[in-house]
Amino acid sequence: MYISIGVLDNKGTEFLVAFMDNKVLHGHDIKPELFVTTDSRHLVHINISSPGISNSQLRTQFTVSRGQVHLVQIDTNYRLDHTESSQKAILIQSDKDIVVYGVNRESHSDDGYLALPTDALGTEYYTISYSPSYYYTLFTVIGVYNDTSVSIHLPNTPHLNVTLNGHNYHRNQWINLTLNRFSTLEISSVADLTGSHILSDKAVGVLSGNKKAVVGNTGKSRDHLVEMLLPVSSWGKKFVTIPIPERHAGDIFRFLASEDNTQITVHGLIEGKQFHDQIKIAKAGHYVQKQYSSGLYSHVVSDKPITLFQFSMTQQRGGNDLADPSLITIPPIEQYAARYTFTTPQYSMGNYTNYFMFVVKSSLKHGLRLDHHQLPRNTIYHHIPGTHLVAGYVKVSVGTHSVTNVNHTVVGGILFGMAELESYGFPVGLLLKPLNSGCQRQKAMEYGDEIDNDCDGDVDEEECDGKDDDGDGHIDEDCRCCAPKISIPNVIVGRRR
Repeated sequence: MYISIGVLDNKGTEFLVAFMDNKVLHGHDIKPELFVTTDSRHLVHINISSPGISNSQLRTQFTVSRGQVHLVQIDTNYRLDHTESSQKAILIQSDKDIVVYGVNRESHSDDGYLALPTDALGTEYYTISYSPSYYYTLFTVIGVYNDTSVSIHLPNTPHLNVTLNGHNYHRNQWINLTLNRFSTLEISSVADLTGSHILSDKAVGVLSGNKKAVVGNTGKSRDHLVEMLLPVSSWGKKFVTIPIPERHAGDIFRFLASEDNTQITVHGLIEGKQFHDQIKIAKAGHYVQKQYSSGLYSHVVSDKPITLFQFSMTQQRGGNDLADPSLITIPPIEQYAARYTFTTPQYSMGNYTNYFMFVVKSSLKHGLRLDHHQLPRNTIYHHIPGTHLVAGYVKVSVGTHSVTNVNHTVVGGILFGMAELESYGFPVGLLLKPLNSGCQRQKAMEYGDEIDNDCDGDVDEEECDGKDDDGDGHIDEDCRCCAPKISIPNVIVGRRR
């Protein structure tokens, strides 16, 4: 089953989201925010509520259409606190497809995530955080269905301690509980929770990150970190990394394994010079952390499914390198889609400088369209070694944007924003398809379905003209449009020759 996130098909959507613990500065609490947009030309009707809380005041209805962004501020009482079991999930429902971003904002402590609809969630996750934690590392499990059995295996981290419902849990121990629809369970620890293994008998959602953390050794400022995690079933084996734009401090990456004895190769270019790194991860749920140059564009290949995260580093002391920590999920190449709609969050003190970071096939790069326009002529495209891909970035204005390619090929994309002591970053969208068994050719194709039906990395590349347009030995197996026309010869009836 393919679920497109940030890729719209007008079928309607349901989301369940939450907001994790964040640091309140000087008693001035800022409301968390939901940003909602769509690519639909028609009005989309949206309801936002919190049914898990009796007498909840969170009930809002509105409409959006293409090019519009609706901001919903959420009362700070919905923000989770430390280790907490509650009913604070926020329900978002629409009659056509929408894109939702959650932004957890406090003064100089901000990050955001791409929300995943409930039909894209899974039953197995490994969590991500950064250490040293400064305050706390965190993850939150969101209940989607009643009577969901959840088991959480805490990682083998020294001094790990979690207190829940009067019980103390330590490293390598299991937490077993039942969640209902709209349940929210936040787990926090000073020790690193990265690699906590979450298993459930029904789909759940998971947020993960830090309350507020310093990333790297470039400065002392801290920022909130959060992503909504991909289930293990959607992890990949191939990735492209792009450095955070216009920074010089470098980037930190965490490679997290889903299976024992995982082998990873990183092959890239730094200002034209070859770069190579080899990584081995012995156990599932373990990670390796690397700091790479701000000039590195790389191709990451793993022999087993992994998830890859990029951390923007703390703003440098006394410099003009304006940004701060953020946590970014790097989409697997296998999960790239053909079009996206996204919107930029708002800075607590004005506007961010926003960047769209992209990956596209080299031969088709000039077909890439941002808001139906070609990229600027001065855009720099960096070749990704071992692939036919290039990567780069462009600045984007505040508001809603669309990304497509006139050649109907897939594109990878990340949205990143920076400002004084604040940053955010998350993928603009992706497909969520089961990858651990490899790409599966589709038995039935729908014309223009924006799915890589023949597993060749291109989407809807055939003309459906009875020919093998892409030279793969198959005819009309991945068509953009439409059914081939049948030619019927003219027949004259009622006349004798």
